[in-house]
Amino acid sequence: MRDPAPRPGHSDKARRASAWTSPRTCRALAVVFTVAALLSVVLVVVDLVIGRPAAGDLFIVFLNGLAAVILWMLVRRTEGPAR
Repeated sequence: MRDPAPRPGHSDKARRASAWTSPRTCRALAVVFTVAALLSVVLVVVDLVIGRPAAGDLFIVFLNGLAAVILWMLVRRTEGPAR
């Protein structure tokens, strides 16, 4: 069977949507980073209880929390208006 002739101005390769901008991927990453931020807070509490410096763990809490907030905002933007 022969392939159809290519249309002018169109590539012969199939176009795919980026998985990084899909709402499902953004939501999954947002959940992962939210859980990571919460578990990092638990690690900071454990550090304080045992008397270990918590500065590095606080930095990780900040980074995970920042990533979670940005991803949740991206989820809201990619989902569109509420139904």
